[in-house]
Amino acid sequence: MELNSSLLIKTNRIILKPIHEKYIDDIYISFTPEVTKYMPFNPSGNKNDIIKFVEDSKRNLIDKTEVVFVILDMEENFIGCCGIHNINPESVEVGLWLKEDFQSQGFGTEVVVSLMHFIEQNFKINYIIYPVDKENIRSRKIPEKLGFAAFKTYTKRKNDLVNLSIIEYRKYFYT
Repeated sequence: MELNSSLLIKTNRIILKPIHEKYIDDIYISFTPEVTKYMPFNPSGNKNDIIKFVEDSKRNLIDKTEVVFVILDMEENFIGCCGIHNINPESVEVGLWLKEDFQSQGFGTEVVVSLMHFIEQNFKINYIIYPVDKENIRSRKIPEKLGFAAFKTYTKRKNDLVNLSIIEYRKYFYT
């Protein structure tokens, strides 16, 4: 499959579409300090940062270095974002965030399973990386139940006061 803006991934409950400008307001409203608590950046409250993120994501899709998707429910309401990042011949990295109202309902697992299936069908890589802060117990459950193994740990700076303790999970493919 060609990586382009017409990609579409559907499951029983969600739709993944490449990010688009029409979701800027949804992202801006939903990208709260609580949602980003375990992420390596903080919401600035500046809508221009979201606009730049969307523009960069669209350019990276064209460059085939990453695919950032919006996560929609079956009525196409915005519920979060996910992505396949750092695309290279060895590996890709997956990540996601969900609006607070959609957390702890199995949507994260559903997103990662759909991304894994898409990756297996469309990339020839050795493994998938799933980094998560060790304190983010709910997110850690996703790679652990999907057969990822903890590979290494490292510290990632979030801001001047907070560092994250990242566990890098990996799922290997044996071709």
